[in-house]
Amino acid sequence: MKFILSGGHSGIGLELSKKLLREGHQLGLILRHEGRQAAAVEALGTTEGVDIFYADLSKRSELAKVAEEIQGKWDRVDGLFNNAGLLAEKATYSEQGNEMQFEVNALTPYFLAQALRPLLDRAERAFVVNTATSGLHRQKALDVAELKRPKKFVKLMGSYLNSKFALVLLMNHLAAEWPEVRVVNVDPGPNKTKMTSGSGMPFWLVPIRNLFFAKPTAGAGKIYDAAFQPAFQDQTGIYITGGQVKAIKVRLSEAELVAMLR
Repeated sequence: MKFILSGGHSGIGLELSKKLLREGHQLGLILRHEGRQAAAVEALGTTEGVDIFYADLSKRSELAKVAEEIQGKWDRVDGLFNNAGLLAEKATYSEQGNEMQFEVNALTPYFLAQALRPLLDRAERAFVVNTATSGLHRQKALDVAELKRPKKFVKLMGSYLNSKFALVLLMNHLAAEWPEVRVVNVDPGPNKTKMTSGSGMPFWLVPIRNLFFAKPTAGAGKIYDAAFQPAFQDQTGIYITGGQVKAIKVRLSEAELVAMLR
């Protein structure tokens, strides 16, 4: 089978890529720039069965270009793993004017899925699996204006959490529009990755992270299960956390959707 992965060269995504390659699948990895290729190939241990594409996915022009390149090289996409993510130390903004975590964590997966829709439609049972985070079933509302340009930046539990909630809401909206493509959002749990060791983590969480967070193979396993476990095969527009489907009570209105995508 043929799978496209963003963020498939490090952390959880790397472990998922290795597992899929061991099973004999063909992978297309989207890297931010060519300078990451050597490290990605070394980490994977092979180039066999791997196509590498380049794009800064925070930029819509590059996203559109890489989707066009993939369509020119591949005949179909059986699954898209939207795994690339950003946990920021402070507020920065994309070329489109959105807070960068919102851009990368929510809008990029949404637009990449749309751009690859023609290839997903050519697969027999295509899916889109999105890497979310924990606690999203407890969220009660989303402030779109705050999401796009936060008045006060809060690490992890502020803009990052909101961006992942926006991801699930956007992808659930897409699931309702795309009955032929299965859309699943999954919480990989806390993992020891480069992202969770970076400056975007609150200082008080670092000791907890070092002691109790799991190895990236654990998170990769949860993403893999969301894609392939029989229990989830007939479900779409769902959020999986702790191995269980949890209801997301919030749904985007058309006005909120328009505001988010404007």
